[in-house]
Amino acid sequence: MNRLDLLKDKLKKREKIFGVTMSIPLHNVLSVLASQEPDFIVFDFEHGPFNTELAVSLFNLCRLVDITTVVRVQDSLYHLIAKPVDFGADGIMLPRTESLEQVKTAVEALRFHPYGKKGFAGGPVFRKNETFDDINHNRLLFIQIESPKGVETLPQMLEKYGDDIAGVIIGPYDLSIMVNTPLELRSSAIMEQIEEIIKICDSKGKSCGIYCNDEKDAEYWYGKGINLLWTACDLIYMEKGYAKAVSKIKGL
Repeated sequence: MNRLDLLKDKLKKREKIFGVTMSIPLHNVLSVLASQEPDFIVFDFEHGPFNTELAVSLFNLCRLVDITTVVRVQDSLYHLIAKPVDFGADGIMLPRTESLEQVKTAVEALRFHPYGKKGFAGGPVFRKNETFDDINHNRLLFIQIESPKGVETLPQMLEKYGDDIAGVIIGPYDLSIMVNTPLELRSSAIMEQIEEIIKICDSKGKSCGIYCNDEKDAEYWYGKGINLLWTACDLIYMEKGYAKAVSKIKGL
């Protein structure tokens, strides 16, 4: 079983899932991230330095070493969703999800007829031995909830598109801004929203995730019932490791 299938199985069973963000578009950095065998790697097209052209060779390397790739796109528009998949992405993360229309657009951009409207691109869109039907069931859609409106609409989104949504991921930073406690990630206002998201996901049997700054964050949220732990990026880990080493050297 390849790692994409393993991830799909973990998502259905709501088992512990670990993902990491790539922000430095270099093959040797990807090799380091892949060496720890995360369940998926996020390529951040929304806030990061990536575009499709930069990511193509990295997608190819991920296929070779059997690492699942998820692209956080800029918005719910056909071309922004379909193109990364054309070049080998295994799934997309949809930021600022608040409406059924956004999810509908994403599903149609990810799926071929009769489930969607995706155009044929050939080449890297296919994993080894995949059929059109396989692609329709293998490409993952994660919706990111980052506002009270998204929380309010979430039950409807899962009711109508639950079979198409692989998991729900909380964006705590933007959510904190939207509840008027910017960057206070444990304020009572944001905790109320997060607890509601967890409750909704529990009721629908859906994997629930959140962005974590570090392993302490991951431990905290896992204790709260969140099973999908999407962690900080390569650059942050590099900065922490470098700072720790320099501190020790300066203290000699």
